[in-house]
Amino acid sequence: MPLSAIVDWPTMNLLLDTNVLIDYLGRKEPFFANAERIVAAGFFGDATLWMAAQSPKDAFYVLERYIDSQRIQQALLKAYEIITPVALTADDLATAARLQWDDYEDCLVALAAQKARADYLITRDAKGFERSMVPALSPNEWLVLRERDGIIYDAVDLPPEEEVGP
Repeated sequence: MPLSAIVDWPTMNLLLDTNVLIDYLGRKEPFFANAERIVAAGFFGDATLWMAAQSPKDAFYVLERYIDSQRIQQALLKAYEIITPVALTADDLATAARLQWDDYEDCLVALAAQKARADYLITRDAKGFERSMVPALSPNEWLVLRERDGIIYDAVDLPPEEEVGP
């Protein structure tokens, strides 16, 4: 049961920027830990996680330089269980071109955040989203917000399986 069902904390809609997806899938340090915590919030139902539909393709392009293609695809399949892609239409693509942002890809991500009705766009490049209708926060900034509400996502060391049990 999500913590938000027990305590009066609203579930947040978060759209993850491509760079956060890369950090998570590629286990890129020092950013992986915060990306993993945000995915944990999605896993526990405390946040609904979204990504622009083109983000997996863009992440794959970056990650395939140093991670085996099959491993990336397996990681993507697992990510799709928690992070939902937001499809963009031809109209969305044209809108992004008309808006004339310096970074077309950032504009597409911002439009996906709007379509997902995201509360926040989670990115390590908030400056690239100054024109976004959805407020952009770094992974750390979002985690600090949750900590103020008394929610802390952190890694837990579990004993090896053979030690678990009655």
